[in-house]
Amino acid sequence: MSIKTTLKTSVAAAALFAVSAPVVSSPAAAGMANGNDNGVVISGSLNRALQYVDNGLANDWVHTDGGTDNSRLRILISGQLTESIKVGGTWEANLPASQKQGNTTTTSVGQQGSVSAASDAAFTLRKSDIKFTHATMGSLSIGQGPVASNNKPSLDSTSNNNAGMSHGGSVMVYDKTANANTTHTAGSQFTSYYGVRDDRVRYDTPSIMGFVASAAFAGNNYYDAGLKYGATYGDVQVAAAVQMQHMKTDSPTERFGGGFALKHSSGLSGGAHIAKEVGNDPIDGKSWGVEAGYTTKEMSSLGATSFNVIYTEAEDTLTENLEAENIGFHFSQSLPAGVNVYAAYEVASFDDADATTSLDDVSVFLLGTRLKF
Repeated sequence: MSIKTTLKTSVAAAALFAVSAPVVSSPAAAGMANGNDNGVVISGSLNRALQYVDNGLANDWVHTDGGTDNSRLRILISGQLTESIKVGGTWEANLPASQKQGNTTTTSVGQQGSVSAASDAAFTLRKSDIKFTHATMGSLSIGQGPVASNNKPSLDSTSNNNAGMSHGGSVMVYDKTANANTTHTAGSQFTSYYGVRDDRVRYDTPSIMGFVASAAFAGNNYYDAGLKYGATYGDVQVAAAVQMQHMKTDSPTERFGGGFALKHSSGLSGGAHIAKEVGNDPIDGKSWGVEAGYTTKEMSSLGATSFNVIYTEAEDTLTENLEAENIGFHFSQSLPAGVNVYAAYEVASFDDADATTSLDDVSVFLLGTRLKF
């Protein structure tokens, strides 16, 4: 390489370093602006946990990438399209993890069992969404993101999902009669029947007296709608939602759900939800759940402390006459610098009317920490 080329390369590298250094060296420089004057913020979290699982056949400790959520990276974009229309964008992905959350499995090896966590060495896209918000006419979202029926209300501060099993959902259910795992996971026996994320077009009305209506179309004859409500009455915060989905398949054809949540200024909270599905299949599943929690800043000067207990029941989710129940206890402690430590214990039990099976419980204990940035 010639001296002239070397000098050009060195000058270019030095200039790049000079421009980039303030962004990475100062916490106050978390926001950036691109050539189109849009605000750009990079955020996310690193999440690590130790998880103990036991399905009756196998039990062990495994390292996992988080609890109710896993390590993530997101880019948030904000801009002003016109005087009355704002534009925003969200790109979010799961970070690569050697042991991704939710992938803990149990397998049968002869008369013995083994527990492992599956490998996931690539990004998994969660959201890629563009949103236009009018000052008085609501918002229009295009891309991968939550559909309109993804509104199960909860005011709990432990981040549990109360839709079934928050942890260890990929653990296989063990049949004691056959002395072998079944073909179903513990998590598959539960569902909240609420919407998830999909490639969709979604419209949300502006808030009118606390009410916001939503509708979305995701293709393949899928569409859904939701109505949510939020308000504060004195010392009590209220959240509620009802929703429906027209599914992409004939079994089920539709899903319906509703719920509410309350939180007192003292830190006490509670909630309940119920949902079901209907269709051409003779098996129409349903589920319901309740939760109670408490959040206080009196126990630690470092941050809020939260406790929660949940109970969830699901019937006929995969097979007729099968009932699944889950009881969970969750703890969360907020700390400075975006740090959170958490613990959880859950036990799921299964009652199959088929007399030829005897399904064992699945229990999970989790201890982890999350660093948000």
